[in-house]
Amino acid sequence: MFCTRQAPGQDFSLEDQIAEQMAEITGDAQWATGRDGRKTLILEHKMAARRMGFEGVFAPLYAVAHLNTALMDGTLPILKVFFDGVAPIVAAARSDDFTLMEAVRLRSPLLDPKHLEAAGNNQFELLESVGVATHALCEMLKDNNPLIEEVAQILQSSGLLALPDRLVAAMAQGATADPVPETSDREALEIHAYRVVLGRRYSEMAAFAGYANGLSPYGTHQGVKGLEFPRVMVILNDEEAGGFLFSYEKLLGITPASATDMKNESEGKDTSLSRTRRLLYVTCSRAEESLAIVVYSSQPEAARDRVIDAGWLTAEEVVVL
Repeated sequence: MFCTRQAPGQDFSLEDQIAEQMAEITGDAQWATGRDGRKTLILEHKMAARRMGFEGVFAPLYAVAHLNTALMDGTLPILKVFFDGVAPIVAAARSDDFTLMEAVRLRSPLLDPKHLEAAGNNQFELLESVGVATHALCEMLKDNNPLIEEVAQILQSSGLLALPDRLVAAMAQGATADPVPETSDREALEIHAYRVVLGRRYSEMAAFAGYANGLSPYGTHQGVKGLEFPRVMVILNDEEAGGFLFSYEKLLGITPASATDMKNESEGKDTSLSRTRRLLYVTCSRAEESLAIVVYSSQPEAARDRVIDAGWLTAEEVVVL
């Protein structure tokens, strides 16, 4: 276990330094090969967003409460356009023309059999326009990092992929970096969030897609139950997570348990303490070969003393940074 004070800003290089220390401690060089050499478990998706560089896309959408569920499970329409539409087409472009056109055929409404039939004698021109739009999209994203708005404009002007109505409404108003408007209008809040996203770079959306599809070195504490990985780094940081259902600070004795926690515990009911204890067990038991627990705390020495006194770890297994 590595205990340190709250990380300033968004500098997560300490976690890479700890991985290098783990390579020395365990004799496993894979720890030092970068983030892909380990599975890092975080408590909230926004923690992965900060570390993987897609917070600029994630944060404005997460700020709109009624979008949260669809955002978390990847079914939000704007995400599906990029996750299930653009990303597979761009990936197919790295293969061959047949694979690329098959990817487009499966996703573009322009190649829907009914649309083709309606084109009648103009089917050749339609197919040609699809090819031009596909080429323009792939060229824009080849060795470039355009704004999401620029990518969306190609999709809209060509009709290559269907865009959700509220994204189209956002495009009509243009990208913005303005703060969230003071309104309770759900549609206005959603459109504003999309306008903010339009002003971000495509690389952020691509990173988000990789994370959502389980292709990243990050995962949530709750999302890895039943899975195992050779090397696991568990990040404990209540302040960054900002949740209320779990509290590692309470579990480590840094923050006192609330009166409600104590009452529920005495009555055999579930508490933030019991939930956190179970969650910690789940995360720590994901490691097949070696495990690093990184605790960000206002009182790292107290965290160290707690785990040693509780018999969870020996003094030699805890490092205060």
